[in-house]
Amino acid sequence: MPDTRSAGPAGLAADHLWGFLVALREAGLRTAPAKRADLLRVIAESPPSGMAALYWSARIILLQDVADLPAFDRVFDAWFRGARTDPPVLRDDGTPSLGGPGEEEPPEHEARPGDGTEASALRTYGTRDLGRTRERTLMRALEAAWPAALPVTPSRRRRPSRSGDRLDVRHAWRRAHRHDGEIIDLRRLARPRRPRRLLILADVSGSLRQHTPDLLRVAHTALRAAPARTEVFTFGTRLTRITAALSHPHADQALRSVSELVTDADGGTAIGASLHRFLADPRFAALARGALVIVLSDGLERGDPGPMVRATARLSRLGHRLVWWSPLACSPTYRPATRAMSAQLPSLDHLGGVRDLATALAEVRRLPAVLSGRRRAAARHWPATPPGAPR
Repeated sequence: MPDTRSAGPAGLAADHLWGFLVALREAGLRTAPAKRADLLRVIAESPPSGMAALYWSARIILLQDVADLPAFDRVFDAWFRGARTDPPVLRDDGTPSLGGPGEEEPPEHEARPGDGTEASALRTYGTRDLGRTRERTLMRALEAAWPAALPVTPSRRRRPSRSGDRLDVRHAWRRAHRHDGEIIDLRRLARPRRPRRLLILADVSGSLRQHTPDLLRVAHTALRAAPARTEVFTFGTRLTRITAALSHPHADQALRSVSELVTDADGGTAIGASLHRFLADPRFAALARGALVIVLSDGLERGDPGPMVRATARLSRLGHRLVWWSPLACSPTYRPATRAMSAQLPSLDHLGGVRDLATALAEVRRLPAVLSGRRRAAARHWPATPPGAPR
């Protein structure tokens, strides 16, 4: 039977795209098979309008490390631009354009309150190397700081205690039975205090790419400090439970396991859909009931913020406290002015800034003061707009 793969323009285009992907692999750019399939699917469902659109689709989906950009551009030029050697386009400040040789930069998006210009709904599938841990001193300090910061609650079972609020009648009866009915001593029962459950929801979307390794290391220290009471999930365009993968005592090995499990890292953002998926599963929703819930995210939701706001409100009702840590909040000029963050601010007990291990240590040490304060107090400390600005 004759080979008909290249019959017609569609077959020739498919063969050319496949040759481009093979050339990328031969140039040393390793991409997951699922990401190559994503590119072909995107081109088939929404054909690019020109060379610039094709370039950016391929670059966003396939490229994982900016260090691979020169090799990517060389292969793309060879396969789609006839190996042009035009000088790179320069910006006004003299720096090279990111659009690749001979291409304009992607169009600017009009910034509107709440549009989430850094967020994207692009679904990507693949793994990412989360690097090696270098600041081990901070890791040890974080692990030591968690136990004192976690809230406690009385246990359901009563235990013998010298100053309990209830007599241990059963114990008194057994002792009296052994001594001819004489009551020799009385013991009391109390409900000892135990740490509440800790639930960490970490954003691994593309807008947090530079912070994702440190945020996952923060979650690793929490899991090491309270392994029986901590649950960790990641979300981007999908929800992934990583508690077991992150439980390895060695941080680097734990992050390698997580990188193999989380396939939507550095992709799009679907915070509302991911939180709704978490709450829709009764097994997962039970983990938030009475727990300290910490969300590690910049809150840049794409599209309608309604699902995100409703999911955050329900998390606040289920949990003991709801704390939101955002890398953006580390800036002294930050204000939660986007539609999503300003709408969900009344549901938060605290909005803090965490972008690395040092800022995380400061926020963990601040937790006891936060947990002893009023509920849903974030709106009192973070006005949605700067003082004096028009609302």
